[in-house]
Amino acid sequence: MKKSNQPLTVFLWLLIFITIFVLIILFNNLLMPFITRKGQEVVLPKLTGMTQKEAESTLHRLGLKIGEVRLVPNSEIPPERVVTQYPRFGRRVKRGREIDLDISLGSPKIKIPDLIGLPLSNALATLEQSGFVVTQIESVRTPRIPAGRVASLWPPPGTEVRKGCEIKISVSTKVGTFPMPNLVGLNIETARGVIISYGLNLGQVKLGASSEPAGTVLFQYPEEGMTVGPGDSVSLIVAQKSDSVH
Repeated sequence: MKKSNQPLTVFLWLLIFITIFVLIILFNNLLMPFITRKGQEVVLPKLTGMTQKEAESTLHRLGLKIGEVRLVPNSEIPPERVVTQYPRFGRRVKRGREIDLDISLGSPKIKIPDLIGLPLSNALATLEQSGFVVTQIESVRTPRIPAGRVASLWPPPGTEVRKGCEIKISVSTKVGTFPMPNLVGLNIETARGVIISYGLNLGQVKLGASSEPAGTVLFQYPEEGMTVGPGDSVSLIVAQKSDSVH
């Protein structure tokens, strides 16, 4: 009488079942994600700083599309270049995904303030605080405006320009004496322009130890308010480099 092979048969079927089960798990958890992702996902590159055209070309090569494009003011990124992208760079996205972009409009436009008639030092402080850059100071004789005060601006007051615009100032001068303007706190180059605009001469310039930025005027003579006239000399003490201060 033959012995039954039933236990062996059961064992073999159980082994086959376990093997199939393990293969299914491996296929679902390892192979399927790889197969479904392969060729369908890409790493999003950094688009910040590119022109819109460059960004579109880069995305097109990766199988991506341009989504919503917004124009936003930005003082750091030049006009017509990418400020921000959504999603952020470095993210994995599926091919065909739309990428939203913020494109720079540049610095927001601001109006040049009306500074006509103000003392030059006050006008310079206002322009600097507003983000303008004074590139030229010249003297003009104007009978209606006291000496040392702003006679005109270029571009003119009220003109809408971008932040950082270069400004030229004309300062009124007249024959005769006038109060010495305040130079303390100004940069040496700005102070030199003020001195010239008043018809004065820059005399002796000494360096002094200070925690103020290098080139800042610490002391002047004649002092503010003293009576001076065209051709008078102005002596200055100017801050030296901070690494020299102990």
